[in-house]
Amino acid sequence: MRRSVIAAVIAVVLALPTLAVGLGAAAGTKPEAKPKKPRPKVVRGPRGPRGPRGPRGLVGPPGVQGPAGAQGPAGAQGATGPQGPAGPQGPAGPAAIRINFDVSAGTVDTAILSAGGLVLKGACSAGGDLSLEASSTTNNARARSGIIAKDSPASVGFKEDDDLDTTDSFDVVGALDDDAIGTLVYRSPTGASVTTVDFLVEEYSVGGAARCLVAGSVVVSQ
Repeated sequence: MRRSVIAAVIAVVLALPTLAVGLGAAAGTKPEAKPKKPRPKVVRGPRGPRGPRGPRGLVGPPGVQGPAGAQGPAGAQGATGPQGPAGPQGPAGPAAIRINFDVSAGTVDTAILSAGGLVLKGACSAGGDLSLEASSTTNNARARSGIIAKDSPASVGFKEDDDLDTTDSFDVVGALDDDAIGTLVYRSPTGASVTTVDFLVEEYSVGGAARCLVAGSVVVSQ
């Protein structure tokens, strides 16, 4: 009997803390919180230097080309570039034809020139009088001549023919046939060719024998 009473008392004593906790919870009281341990304060040091840049990555594919922008204003003119090399030589131009009609007195009409449609004939009379006449290989050509002779003052002459035909006789020098220079310009009927004659005329003598001279150059432009 005594042993059973002691055992009951011990059981009650052991159950008291559990009963107290249950009673406290029932009464709305919280159990006492466990105190937190203080954490040590962290002190951050200075930032270190930046490290070297890493290698560049691979170039990506080009993007889609955008629309063309508006044209900008013209820039200032640049400096003149160096002179380029000389080009190839062009074709040869019309060659000049030489006239050298130097005859004694008594020479009848003689062909001096036929070029570009222009026909020239010269003669020297028995008395040493020079004549120079023009005609055309086709009808309806045009001719102009101007001449200056040595006089005091100088004599000037001008002649023209607006319808020079094959049968015409166009007197180039007239009375100004000695110590003179002149120019004759001939145009074919269609203008396909233009013949220019620069000439001199002279009447002179050698050993007392009269002579006539026509000298010059001819250019045919086609």
